[in-house]
Amino acid sequence: MKILDNYFFQKRAQRYLRETSRERHFVNYNQAKTILLLFESDLQERNESIHKIISQLQQDGKKVVAWGFIDKKEVAASILPEFRILHHKQTDFFSRPLLPFLNELEGSEFDLLIDLSLKPVVALEYIAMYARALCKAGVRKNELAIFDFMLDVDSLKASVADAPETENRIDETYLFSQIIFYLKSIQTTD
Repeated sequence: MKILDNYFFQKRAQRYLRETSRERHFVNYNQAKTILLLFESDLQERNESIHKIISQLQQDGKKVVAWGFIDKKEVAASILPEFRILHHKQTDFFSRPLLPFLNELEGSEFDLLIDLSLKPVVALEYIAMYARALCKAGVRKNELAIFDFMLDVDSLKASVADAPETENRIDETYLFSQIIFYLKSIQTTD
């Protein structure tokens, strides 16, 4: 089923990206005031590392909205405007979020979107594609031009393997630190 979901996502994404123009800007960390954070929820729905990341961003004066996805039929976590976890009942047959969620997403604008999912999660890929953000950052999962700034996980894994102190572990916290490092380091004249 995941193969079919991914196939339909690829086809819809190619058409959407071809037909929809988007104003892209590089937004460095200091310029970003509003951030949409995407993540794959852990099965217990605790998401401790995500809550730490949100707290860190809020301490830096950023307004954060976090949307996650869990591979379950129901969730126990409450749905809040700034933090929600979508599940299977909130997506259609092909894992696309239902229209109310897409409409809510369309009504919001963000300076920066950060996708912390390490593997392809079709529901999150739809959200990343449809989100209205000036700059989108995440991991390269396919050849679609959804993100403006992409990290290559394969090269990250190779560099982590060379560094024994990192325990060969790439997770959303490590990914977040890498994205933020580059967003703080790159200076533009825009």
